[in-house]
Amino acid sequence: MKGMAWVRVLVGAVWLDGALEELLNPEFPAEFADSLAAGGFVSQAPPFFRAFMEGVVVPNAEAFAQVVRLVELSLGLALVLGVLTNLAAVGSVGQSLSIMLSQGGVGFGVGLGAPEFLNFDLLMALLSVAILLSPGAKLPSLDAILVRRRPGLAPLLLNRRVGRGGPAPGEAPEGSPGSRPARRG
Repeated sequence: MKGMAWVRVLVGAVWLDGALEELLNPEFPAEFADSLAAGGFVSQAPPFFRAFMEGVVVPNAEAFAQVVRLVELSLGLALVLGVLTNLAAVGSVGQSLSIMLSQGGVGFGVGLGAPEFLNFDLLMALLSVAILLSPGAKLPSLDAILVRRRPGLAPLLLNRRVGRGGPAPGEAPEGSPGSRPARRG
């Protein structure tokens, strides 16, 4: 497994960790609802996101807690296993940005306080964009196995074309540093 595949697995592991913490805590939905009712997250959100939080999330807080559990578990499993990786990377960007916005978004810190611009959630979103754009993040993966059976899915699942003389998933293109020279005679 190479660099970007490790990044994919590690981002997935972060989502799995969050999901497991929430799944193993039977009180999570009630705690989430209580936190929102007390103004947690809502008061820190930018005005455009605060309106969404107050009008949609807070009245349905326990249902949203279940959605958060399911989304984080799905993102984690999809990224760790490499199944529907591009869709999971887009979902990871969305989830990271929604968490970041609910915590006040980004800003420039002052002095020795905690970083406010390049915070953890923004970093997760940026890594997820890198996963989305990187063909290397898709190898090895269940997506690559599926493409071996249905090469027409390669542009969608692996961000590359396969077939018509192109490399198989997991192989380096001919002439690239990872390819083997052709055998002569």
